[in-house]
Amino acid sequence: MDLSISHSSLRLPATIRRPFKASSKDSRLFLSPIKPRITQDIKSSSNFPTATCSSSSSTTNKLTLPPGLYGESMFSKPLLFGQHDRNSVRASAQAQAEGSDSVPLANSQVGLSVPDSVFAKVTRFLYTCYKFARPYAMRQSIISTVCLYARVLVENPQLFKWSLLLKAFPGLIAVFLAYTYYNGTNQIFDIDIDKVNKPYLPLPAGELTLKQAWYLVIFDIVAGLSILRLMNADKITTILYCLGLFFCTLYSAPPFRFKGSSLATVIVIPLITGVIQNIGILYTSQVSLGLPFWWSPPVVFITAFSTLFFVIISITKDIPDVEGDLKHNIRTFAAMFGAKNIAVAAMGLLLINYLAPIAAAFYLPQAFNLKVLLPSHLIMSVWSIFEWRKMVKENYNQESSTNFFQFLWTLLMIEFLLFPFI
Repeated sequence: MDLSISHSSLRLPATIRRPFKASSKDSRLFLSPIKPRITQDIKSSSNFPTATCSSSSSTTNKLTLPPGLYGESMFSKPLLFGQHDRNSVRASAQAQAEGSDSVPLANSQVGLSVPDSVFAKVTRFLYTCYKFARPYAMRQSIISTVCLYARVLVENPQLFKWSLLLKAFPGLIAVFLAYTYYNGTNQIFDIDIDKVNKPYLPLPAGELTLKQAWYLVIFDIVAGLSILRLMNADKITTILYCLGLFFCTLYSAPPFRFKGSSLATVIVIPLITGVIQNIGILYTSQVSLGLPFWWSPPVVFITAFSTLFFVIISITKDIPDVEGDLKHNIRTFAAMFGAKNIAVAAMGLLLINYLAPIAAAFYLPQAFNLKVLLPSHLIMSVWSIFEWRKMVKENYNQESSTNFFQFLWTLLMIEFLLFPFI
């Protein structure tokens, strides 16, 4: 038995109105999509596929049609619900045109603007301050501060008390505020540059005004010094803290603006982060525990290691931007001497930085834990050579040199994490 289906017989309304009674609580238009039914008295048409049914092959008649035409398929339900939504919208528009007030409106259709609450404004401002402080950029500084303090406790386990951690926590906040001040002043004086390089920061994005930024950095100074005052910090601790703030200001602020000179950058950054920070934290930690400060071999080691490491970071940070620096006549070490020469020099200094402590540990075995220092430094030396070779194979392009620069920060954090046990 052959069945043929025509278009004209399938012209059924997509929706059917159901009779309903108006109610004072709810008066809505209910729409229901339907599927067309196929009957045997359908006229043939050459424009529609023919369905063939054979009664001899099966006890039940099966209608053979293109897959998914009327049966369930992966598209049936989404299309059906989408059609239902479109029909509902049409019906609502029609009812509104007829003056009916029974069509419910969604909240999104009303378009009412709700004013921000005080809590929302405060939350937004605090998040802007968080972005301005850039705490994620202080990860290495926070880790180094904690590990330097931990080293003092490891050397003097008899002095350890849980209350010491609470006592040292305000000092960590003071260090955090100092780095927040550094990041803030750097953004204030680099606002024009950041509009191009870092438009997502609060100042170039317009989320924070210049006046508000100045208030925040002044607050950082006042709050940091107040914490030192409450902790009864001695004069040396206060002087070291203020000295760090002073050099941070000279690094970013005109007329000095040391960051504009490659040579000054190589001097100032290691001085702040390698010498002043490490000595200041170690000195404060020992004095707060009632211990005299002395230049022990571990103190000399971590000071020399981090200072030289920041020299390496200072000369390699411009390798990814060497093409742009050459184009705009910016005199960095990478632009003046070439990316290859700077990369080779950095790798040589890095190997010296890792192999020299191994020699010192053999010379002073009583001052270092050779079982930790020897394998860890050998592993990181080989690892650094491997990462350096990857940059060389990529011909010092921007991506590979950026990855190598980020890798250096990883090595530095690992070194500080190992320091309490070396």
